[in-house]
Amino acid sequence: MNIDYDYYRRFYYVAKYRNLSLVAKLLNTNQPNLSKLMNKLEEQMGCKLMIRTNKGIKLTEEGERLYNHVAIAYNELRAAEAELSSENDMSSGMVCIGSTYTALDYVLSNVIKKFNTSYPNIKISISDNTSEKTVDILKQGLIDFAIVDSPIKENTRFRQTLVKQYKEILVTSNTGKFAELKSIKIKKLFSLPIIGFSDYFGNADYHRQFFSEKGLEWEPVIGVSSYPQIISILLKNTGVAFLPIEIAEPYIKQGLLNEIKIDKFDLPKREIILIEDIEQHSSIAARKFITMLKG
Repeated sequence: MNIDYDYYRRFYYVAKYRNLSLVAKLLNTNQPNLSKLMNKLEEQMGCKLMIRTNKGIKLTEEGERLYNHVAIAYNELRAAEAELSSENDMSSGMVCIGSTYTALDYVLSNVIKKFNTSYPNIKISISDNTSEKTVDILKQGLIDFAIVDSPIKENTRFRQTLVKQYKEILVTSNTGKFAELKSIKIKKLFSLPIIGFSDYFGNADYHRQFFSEKGLEWEPVIGVSSYPQIISILLKNTGVAFLPIEIAEPYIKQGLLNEIKIDKFDLPKREIILIEDIEQHSSIAARKFITMLKG
């Protein structure tokens, strides 16, 4: 079997990003030509490699097996090219990032602006999810690196770098029935309607474990999936919630939210961490982005 290297190269990107239109733009081709090439590859391989769905590309079992081999070979070639190249003009390319909402708001937004100013021709794709799901996406090789909230499970395959620390405060609406509440004892807190993350989000696990160690039960009355949803519900005078200081401060300054101090109690600082898969060779563009992130 003698299959052109370019077939494997294009299959690598299709299997990695699972989106024909995105890959067509990335490779400076069009979707019909890319589809024809994938069909020819399937003919030469003698099996179905992928299934087209409304949500994108889904690999068959044969497709997954082929991708596992192609990814190793292609990443090795990319690493060799990077080592042999003395410079890169960064005139095209893409950086795919997995991020939590907190990391996006605290860290990535400023770095993206700086990176885009320096390298305007490099496309940036961001997948916003929970820490756990973002790490899973990194394992699959669908993103170049991840920026997530701690804690995460230790894994020798990943290199972790602390990027930023942040602290949470308890807040409520400035016009609600708790607006006059300036301070509270920790046990009294749990008699109030708490707005927090749903059980399947990492922050819920963090708060549950932290308060459990204090002999307290973390059970939000309303469970949501993002900080904007928490703020929206807070502003309707529904209850109280923990927010990172930098997210809460603009609303406090506008007089929309009030901070409630917790008597003789403080939540510990949390961390935003850069996660890199040491088994995956990052593109030059991704490495430049990481350098800015660490700088």
